[in-house]
Amino acid sequence: MTGDGATEWTAEEPAAPVEAVDVDPRAIMDWARFVRAWAYAHDGFDLRHASQFARWWARVAYRCGSWLIRVGAGPTAVTVAGLLAAVFVPLIAVGGGRWPLLAAFLLLIGLLAEASSRAVSVLLARTPHLDGFYRALAERAAELCWLLAAALLGASTVLVVGCGILAAVHEYVRSRAIIGGLRAAGTGTIGDRPLRIVSALALLALAALFGPVAADLPAGISTLVLALWALLGLFGLFQLIAVTRKALASR
Repeated sequence: MTGDGATEWTAEEPAAPVEAVDVDPRAIMDWARFVRAWAYAHDGFDLRHASQFARWWARVAYRCGSWLIRVGAGPTAVTVAGLLAAVFVPLIAVGGGRWPLLAAFLLLIGLLAEASSRAVSVLLARTPHLDGFYRALAERAAELCWLLAAALLGASTVLVVGCGILAAVHEYVRSRAIIGGLRAAGTGTIGDRPLRIVSALALLALAALFGPVAADLPAGISTLVLALWALLGLFGLFQLIAVTRKALASR
């Protein structure tokens, strides 16, 4: 997307007051400026060097965030909307049959809300740490909702609890590593949130696909997916601990 000659945006200069009119935020911050602002707000992470899917997802979030600003939504409200979508995931999945497919769709809606909330924060030049704190809480709560959906579908209770603990410990170690000076981009492992997202989506989609075939299939599928989640999550945790130990020991 190309610019339209608007005044250059910088992180150091406060936004000039404007009249309350219906203005497309993209007239204030086009895609190129958004990428620079995103890097400033996310520890230097440059979207131009991200994977093709990550760039596509960021563009979707940028467009949704621009529309949300036009209708007056702030990042906190969008985060809350995403959390509400996550809350309905287990409530719908428990219906069995094809209902888990709708739950998977709501899970995707919640993920889009999370990404859009980040975009809104960047577009409005909001304080990234405070908004990020709220989003982190919402993300952990959403993951608990996904695990609850797995439990309601009949997954092993031990695996449900184990996956929840692994996710919590992984995020705790990651946060301590970042506080210790390690860049967020350097803490990526196979046990990160994308694993949990893919696992939850696969669990719900497979349960919807095979649930009508036999009543006990969703339980077995959920247990199998959570077992894979736990295995890869444990490997990712050890990987993160090793990377963190090596990085902090050299400081």
